[in-house]
Amino acid sequence: MTRSSSYLTTTADAYDAVAVLYAELARDELAQVPLDRALLAAFAEFVQAAGAGAVAELGCGPGRVTAHLRDLGLDIFGVDLSPVMIDLARETYPDLRFEVGSMNALDVADRRAGGAGVRGRVRGGRPDVAGTSRGRAAVPAGPSPLARTGGSVR
Repeated sequence: MTRSSSYLTTTADAYDAVAVLYAELARDELAQVPLDRALLAAFAEFVQAAGAGAVAELGCGPGRVTAHLRDLGLDIFGVDLSPVMIDLARETYPDLRFEVGSMNALDVADRRAGGAGVRGRVRGGRPDVAGTSRGRAAVPAGPSPLARTGGSVR
């Protein structure tokens, strides 16, 4: 196992261990953070105005932000490293597409995603993990916001 894949396995295992509790605690979070909702609305408006196509929410967790962006009119799917998070997302939002995957190895053709969103903390300070495929998958000049909540982006 490579160092990167070992790191990803450890990260996925950690999120799997807290997924159910996290989903319960964060269920109504967006209702309490108007600035985040405004950023997400602006992102959705930008993607729609650009006619950019499908959007990948990277690190989608239990899917609540993916569902919110869908409700704002985006063609969106979620990707998360944690299989348990993806199971919760699929159970809660069966009408949306969710995939287990890593943002450094997205199963999206080059330049085929209309945008990519990462909300929350990007942990670990690993530039090889935190954006390689995100840039590859997005359309040229496609939107890719990084919303910072609850702490610094590392």
